[in-house]
Order: sequence, then structure tokens, then C-alpha cells
Amino acid sequence: MSRQLPPRPALGLSGGSVAAGESRPFRVRLGFTFAVIAAIHLVALGLLFGNAFGTGAGAVTLSAALFAYGRGAMHSMDFDHVSMIDNSTRKFVAEGRRPASVGLAFSAGHSTVVLAMGILVVSGSGLVSTLLDENSVTARILGIVGLSVSGLYLLLVAVNNSVTFWAAWTLRRGLRADPEFPVPADAFTPRGPAARLMAAPLRRVRHPRHIYGLGFLFGLGFDTASTIGLVMVTGAAGIAGAPPLALLSLPLLFAAAMTLGDTINGLMMLKMYQSADADPLRKINYNLVVTGISVLSALTVGVLAAASLLADEAGVGGGLLTAMAGVDTEYFGYILAGIFAVIGTVAALRWRSRRADRGATR
Repeated sequence: MSRQLPPRPALGLSGGSVAAGESRPFRVRLGFTFAVIAAIHLVALGLLFGNAFGTGAGAVTLSAALFAYGRGAMHSMDFDHVSMIDNSTRKFVAEGRRPASVGLAFSAGHSTVVLAMGILVVSGSGLVSTLLDENSVTARILGIVGLSVSGLYLLLVAVNNSVTFWAAWTLRRGLRADPEFPVPADAFTPRGPAARLMAAPLRRVRHPRHIYGLGFLFGLGFDTASTIGLVMVTGAAGIAGAPPLALLSLPLLFAAAMTLGDTINGLMMLKMYQSADADPLRKINYNLVVTGISVLSALTVGVLAAASLLADEAGVGGGLLTAMAGVDTEYFGYILAGIFAVIGTVAALRWRSRRADRGATR
């Protein structure tokens, strides 16, 4: 019979209590998160249907709107999006937190950049072509900032989350050697000098809202196919005669779909990580697999970002480095999300089967 563990205290990086916002009931925070997403959808649809169909460009604008929403949903499945949100969620859960808005915060930061681009396109600013020209100084500087911040953050959070992975591995070895091995209530909470040292660079990332800034800086590269496609479609709809307010609905629809996808991803990973931490005695292998995959994904994105910076910006050549910089990760996000979905489904079915078996033997 497995031992039930008491709930772990909700601690921040500095060991203090959670912020006032996180002390609110989870359902309240979850409701606010989806209220924000619903508001973005309503504003976008209001601009679209309130302005697009009074002109001859209504059909073109509607097609562009469907494209924008679809690209936003697809963009939320980019490998770096999935990895950033997954590992940030793992970090907060390991600290005893229950964040409801990691995905929304990251996506909102990224959406700010998308909306700014949309406004520039609608206003006819020539800055758009500069930002999209990979050879321009402005585009290169912003690209370096975006890659550097996102890559460094993921490398740091991977190292931080590896503390949780190592704690799970140590616990697994202890339980194999001695089934009565003592399991502390905060078994997976990073602690000790090594954990504090690894967490130090992330000390300012204390709440989900801090992920907003990372999302904003992450979006400064302007080099994704989704962003470029959105700019081109917005410009084409403008040429076809769509009114400015209808054109503004396009980046908003892109942002609406992206925030919805990123938020769902964050909440699914929250559920998985909480399940992994709920009872280490029963779920130790599950914790190892889920945390291990998240750490590996973060390391992969961080290393690829570093390789891209070295190869493209620093001029450092080499067969392996060049090959890494050219890796196409377009479908990696779907693969990663699919792996987590399979793991979660299989684990849930196994736990349900075991509960049913125990009930039948009583």
C-alpha cells in the first residue's frame, strides 16, 4: 500500500510565500486567463465583421482572417514555444507553485510583437521591409537579442529542471534498494546549495507574468514563416482594399489563436507535472520520463539557438556547427506535444486500471 504524502508548501525561488495573485483560488486565475483569451477573440472578430464587409474586399479579408487564425494556431506548436512553456511550467511546479497563465503570458509577449508588426503594415511604414530583411542591421540586432535571450533562458531552465530530474533519479535508486526509503514531502523541490546556485540566474522569473518579457524578446527575430506569412497576407488584403480596422483584425486573430494554443499547452503540462509530483512512490518513473524529455527539449532548443548565433552572426564555421544551425525544427513541436500526449494517456489508463484492480480485490 503506497504512502500518501502531505502537500508541499508553495515556495518561490527565494523560499518565500507565493505572490498575492497566486494565492487566489486556481479556478479564479484560470477563469481570468480564459477571459483574456475570449476578449482577444471578441475584439478581433468585432473588427473583422464590423469593417470587412462594407467593401468589395470582404471575401479577400475573410480568407486572410482564416489564414491568420490558422497560422497562429500552428505557431503555438513551434518547437521553441512548446519547449519554453513546458520547461517554465516544470520550473514553477518544482517550486510548489500552480501557475494558470504561463502559456498566456509567453504568448501575450510574443503577440505584442506581432501586433506591432501589424500596425506598421497597416500604417504603410517602410520599417516593415527593414525588419524582414535579414541583411539589415536592425533585423540582425533584434534577431541576435531574440535568439540570445530565448536560448540562454532555455539553457538555464534546463539546468534548473535537471535538479528535479536528479532528485527523482536519486529517489528511484533509494526506493529500489529499500522499499521503506524515506520520502520527504518536498521530494522534488529544488533545494540545497547546488539547487540555489542553479536557480540564481532565474531568480527574477518568480511569477508566470515574468514570462511575458521572455515572450516579447523571443518574438523579436521576425524570421518565422508564420510571422512573415501574416505580414504578407495583411499587406495583400490592404492592396485589395480592406479597411485599416479590418486589417488590424488579422494580427489580432493570429494572436488569439496563438494565445489559446499556448495556454492549453501550459495547462496540459501543469496537469502532467502535478500528476508526476502527487505521489513519488507510484509515479517516480513517470516523473523521470516527463521531466527528462522537457530538459532534453530545452537543451536542444538552446543549443540550436547558440549554433545559429555562432554560425550566422559570429561567422564561426564548421561542419557540425553549420549542420546544427541549419536544422529544421518545423515539426519538432508537434512531435514533442504528441510524445507528451501519449505518455499522459498511457499513464492515466494504467493508473485507472490499477485503481480498478485494487477496488476489485477489496
